[in-house]
Amino acid sequence: MERSSLTFKTFKNTTYNIVGYIWPMILTIFITPIVIISLGVKDYGIYIFIYTILSFFGLLDLGLGTAVSKYMSNYYGKKDDRAMTTLTNTANTMFMIIGLVGIMLSLLIALIGPRLLQDNAPNYSQYLPLVIIAGLIFFVNTVDRSYTAILFAIQRFDISNIIGIVSNTASTIALLITVLLKCSLVYIFLIQLLISSIVSIVTILYTIKVMPQATFAFTWNKAEILKCYRFGIVTFINSIANNALSYLDRMIIPFFVGPSSLTYYSVPGNIASKIPGAAGTLSGTLFPTTSQLDGANETTRIETLYIRSFRLIIIISSALAVSIIALAYQILQFWLGIDFAKNSVNVLIVLTITNFILAMFGPLSGFLLGLGKIKFLTTMSILMSVFNAVLLLILLPLYGIMGAAWAYLLSLIPVAYMFYYTEVKYLALLHRKLYYTKLTFSILSISIIVWLIDTLILSMLIVNLATLVLIGLTSILMFIILYKSFGFFDKNDWQDIERFGAAMINKIRSRQ
Repeated sequence: MERSSLTFKTFKNTTYNIVGYIWPMILTIFITPIVIISLGVKDYGIYIFIYTILSFFGLLDLGLGTAVSKYMSNYYGKKDDRAMTTLTNTANTMFMIIGLVGIMLSLLIALIGPRLLQDNAPNYSQYLPLVIIAGLIFFVNTVDRSYTAILFAIQRFDISNIIGIVSNTASTIALLITVLLKCSLVYIFLIQLLISSIVSIVTILYTIKVMPQATFAFTWNKAEILKCYRFGIVTFINSIANNALSYLDRMIIPFFVGPSSLTYYSVPGNIASKIPGAAGTLSGTLFPTTSQLDGANETTRIETLYIRSFRLIIIISSALAVSIIALAYQILQFWLGIDFAKNSVNVLIVLTITNFILAMFGPLSGFLLGLGKIKFLTTMSILMSVFNAVLLLILLPLYGIMGAAWAYLLSLIPVAYMFYYTEVKYLALLHRKLYYTKLTFSILSISIIVWLIDTLILSMLIVNLATLVLIGLTSILMFIILYKSFGFFDKNDWQDIERFGAAMINKIRSRQ
């Protein structure tokens, strides 16, 4: 495999993404039970709720971050230093304004919050300052948005992932220490604010180091602003729909069934979200790579990228999904306790199926963004978010958190049509029925075998958290081995994996 080839570069960036994905997951496995026990189910639910509000603040950029990545990659390819500097400085100004708006919005929520809570205000008023601190966290995270977008645009996933690993480790350890010291949520959020501020400074400095054109200055270029928002506004609408799809359930569950139920819902959701998270590490380069190939009118390479990327994603996602479903009760029991196992096992199973579909939808979104097919993507995202909202309002009051889980799953039905339309309309991939029949047969065959082995044999060997992790990894690895042993792996895919693995091993040895 040539080091300058698209395949090698994709695998290289994917490797950094995988490292950046696995390490926080390891920390989460060991830290989450301690945090939940120390804070209590109610306060942990409040903690999740505040961070859910924080995630919605991200919509204030109106798609600016995505637009900066798109046009920065274009300027970087053209080696237009002046345009890169102008875009960076203009984006700095806009993100500073957006950050200040976030602070004002958090103050507004803190002021009107007691009115929304009404009779429950005395029980929750002490949590309202958390919203203000969350607004400050949003501000410091927004100040460096130009630079995180730049690292993505120039595909410096090594830097972004190293910074991410260090910051996530620091935040997690700080959270552990503060909950063990019985600190209040206010102190916990203040510590997170301090860490976010340090990370923001480091991100800016490192980005300027690798791309000196990205100076930390502020300017106002009307042409760049209009250009970014013409592209970004459609992605903003898409982001609203995606956020509503992903977080609406967490926003309204506390109002229907209380914050404790949010904990029993969100923790299984966090487990299941590792599936699209893994898919994201494999497909993180799809957006910039597809955009680059589309600009060069390399249709054949785009088709190859699409076919091979999604073929690998569905295999890895299937391995994770079937292992989580088969060991769902044991995962909750030995990780969080019998209480979670009894209250959340069915939620975990349904959300695992949901997140398996999301593992396909996320990369497809990146691919469509790379092709510039934003209107179609946005239309479908809005449809699914509306579908989810309607189902939530119907099912949540009747069936509690299980109703929310089913609403989320059913709202993703249009994803199948999205794949069909993309392949026929944008890629001219016709007559794919036989291909999908074979792929479905291979995935289902191995999934059934792995599920039977997991439930009948391996689950019996789990006696504590350590054996749970070992058996879980064994189950995932077993899926991959069986898939290869049955001859289901595409020859070219497996050869590329072997070559890249050998290249990485040689690189590690050369540094020793």
